[in-house]
Amino acid sequence: MFTIKYLDNYVFLAESDDGRLIIVDGRKKEEKKYFSPMELLLIAAATCSAIDVVSILRKMRKNFRSLRVEIDGKRRGDYPRIYEKVRVRYIVEGDVDRESVEKAVKLSLDKYCSASITLMKAGADFTYDIVVNGDGE
Repeated sequence: MFTIKYLDNYVFLAESDDGRLIIVDGRKKEEKKYFSPMELLLIAAATCSAIDVVSILRKMRKNFRSLRVEIDGKRRGDYPRIYEKVRVRYIVEGDVDRESVEKAVKLSLDKYCSASITLMKAGADFTYDIVVNGDGE
């Protein structure tokens, strides 16, 4: 369970029942110091998928050195201002082939990553590209 506590000026403290904390910011972009709920949705989707990709590549016994995931989204102008477009870029370095990375990303986005799949089921046009060892940029 999570408890959300209003602190001040549209800033909230979220706490899990085991004591983990995060500050969430509802202020205008130019006033923000923390992530907004909608930014956290994108962060959750990117991190969820990154965890899957790491797990799948490890199971494939691929020796990648690094993984970076970049995510950006465009929201509707009207309420509810849900994401209508989400673009993700996976950047992988190391002793790994493109085909393995593509398979890992596809499995993540089609089967395992609940956060990304939730955005897609909400109607977001979800696109991605992959860069392996600088190839694809």
